[in-house]
Amino acid sequence: MAPMKKTLVTLLLSSILFAATPEQVDHYLSISNADEQLVELETLFSQMQNNLNQMSEDEDSQSSYDMEMLSIRFKEYLQKHLSEEEMKEILDQYKNIILLQYVSATAESQLQDEESIKKYLETLEHDPDMEARKKLVEKISDEMYSKESMSLMFDNLMKPLMENAPGGDKISDEALEKSRKEYIERMAEETRKETLYATRDFTMEELEKLEQIAKDPAISKETEAVFGATAYALQEFFLSLSKRYDISKHQPGQTSH
Repeated sequence: MAPMKKTLVTLLLSSILFAATPEQVDHYLSISNADEQLVELETLFSQMQNNLNQMSEDEDSQSSYDMEMLSIRFKEYLQKHLSEEEMKEILDQYKNIILLQYVSATAESQLQDEESIKKYLETLEHDPDMEARKKLVEKISDEMYSKESMSLMFDNLMKPLMENAPGGDKISDEALEKSRKEYIERMAEETRKETLYATRDFTMEELEKLEQIAKDPAISKETEAVFGATAYALQEFFLSLSKRYDISKHQPGQTSH
């Protein structure tokens, strides 16, 4: 067998034989709270689509994306981009009570209003005794949600949206890169704030254990796969919005002429 053909066959077999199983993916979705977040995404973007369609008089620019595809595409991506062994490593992490506490706390914090979160964060700013806690939690957040993983959201969602919007062909590479950096920094900062609030009831000992979990390579694989799956799930919907995306309101840099 020619070397190239052998390589192709090997890749094909590895994809078929070692991809994460549907059962693993379903189990992951249930214990990681991702299934509930997918339902929330479907509801949120369905409302957005309906509102935009009601505001648009041009039938050609109206969206009719089937939001049930979000979950289907999300699962499809996870199954293709995580091997059975990688998914096993991720699921093993979820046997740790500290990680389960974090998942539960994160889910609970997402139900809180922004004012409650703001008030808590203000107490951290004015309490010197909380500085060590703040630094530790921010470190956990940065380890658990890497900027490399966050960049998948911009590269696969925002960039195509901007490029396909009216006037998108005039956006310079410099302006795109500036938008990319600002998006990732903003996302990282918001994630740190959310993590600070979600872990407000954790002891320092529990936070130190959570940091050890965050350092595990399995967590990095999980984060990258989840951000990639989210971008893949939303990609077609975002492209369907491109005709109505106003570059001038979202583009911080200058467009090329």
